[in-house]
Order: sequence, then structure tokens, then C-alpha cells
Amino acid sequence: MTTRVTSRDVQEIVNKLSSDKAKLRDEGIKLLNTWLEGERSVGFCKYLSEKTAMLKPNEIPNSETWPFLVKLLIQCVSLEISLSKKRLPKLSLGKTLRIVVQRAEDDRFAGQW
Repeated sequence: MTTRVTSRDVQEIVNKLSSDKAKLRDEGIKLLNTWLEGERSVGFCKYLSEKTAMLKPNEIPNSETWPFLVKLLIQCVSLEISLSKKRLPKLSLGKTLRIVVQRAEDDRFAGQW
């Protein structure tokens, strides 16, 4: 049985990843990773895929779609790299971005129900 994903779940992740504060972005990455692991992943990925499949050509993706989530993660990675002048950037961001792209491309989660 898959966990039911709601708009509120996705918005919580988006809000944390959009934060100006590094601690909140880190919390957002951790929360996203919990949704991308195990049984929860199926429901989460199908939810995003369904919302993404409803996009029309040339429509700006809303916050509950794969393109929006990928763009947001790219911004987080870019920000982490620019802010980490004296230390290495956190690898968790890059790993999470890779996982998100893999899940977004996975045919098992296509937006067809």
C-alpha cells in the first residue's frame, strides 16, 4: 500500500527548499529524501507525474510538477556552491538532484493512472 501524498506535503518541501536560510533548505532536502525512499516514493512520484502530465505545452510548471522541483533543486545546488567558498559543497544536494531526475524519467511513474 502506498502512502497518500497531498498538495500540502509537496508545498512543505517546496517552501523549505525555497528558503533563504541554509538550515531550512537542509530540512527540505531531508524531507524530500524521506519521500523518495521506499514505499513512500511510489505515491510521491506518481503524484508529481500526474500533475506534470496535465501541463499544457508552453505552460509554466506549478510547484507540484517535476520540472519545478528539478529547477528548485538546481537553484539549491547553485546556491550551495556559491556559498561554500572555503569548504566543499554538501554532496547530499547533488545526490538528491540525481535521484529526482532519475525518478522523473522513470516510466513506472508516468502520469497515466
